[in-house]
Amino acid sequence: MKPTDVSSSVTPPVPAGSSSGDQQKRSKIDTSEAAKLSFWISQFFILIATVLGVYLAANQGFKQALAYGDIQSARNNYYLRKSLQNEMSDNLVLVRGYMQKIEKGNLADRKAPFRLDTFVWESLKFSNATLETPSDLLAESRQFYRQVADIQERVANNDYSAGHAVKLLTALVERMEKEVLPKFEANVNEIKAGLKKQGIDV
Repeated sequence: MKPTDVSSSVTPPVPAGSSSGDQQKRSKIDTSEAAKLSFWISQFFILIATVLGVYLAANQGFKQALAYGDIQSARNNYYLRKSLQNEMSDNLVLVRGYMQKIEKGNLADRKAPFRLDTFVWESLKFSNATLETPSDLLAESRQFYRQVADIQERVANNDYSAGHAVKLLTALVERMEKEVLPKFEANVNEIKAGLKKQGIDV
């Protein structure tokens, strides 16, 4: 009778505390952990991309809002100063007519009321662009209106003779024409050129 070959039929011993089922569980756990890590990494980058996109969009929107505000402010300033310049030019014509009237007229002509156009000048009180107007232009305009009103009042009260009033008004008108109005023109042209660079015609 042949001895039985024990080595060929004996199953290799399995290490204590280990089984094929345990190995499968560990494999599943490792795969699950890797999937979770990959998920959170992808979520992290999605969050970063979202935050960055929102920031860039907000920043661009802020810049566009600022640019629009600057353009609107420049337009308002242009129209305000151009209107004041035109009103000033019209008033110089009125003053010259007033000078001829009191110089050639009688006492009734000298006492007759004389008023300048002040619609734009009065409107400056309610405009947000007024305080953006160069202070020298505002000062020159204010002094012009005040001086004309003062001279006219003195003529009406016989404090100034017609000849003296004409002399004062002539000097004032010439100064406005030669010095002040060119300042207005240069200022509004500068604003106009700046707007034209941005494709805005006024």
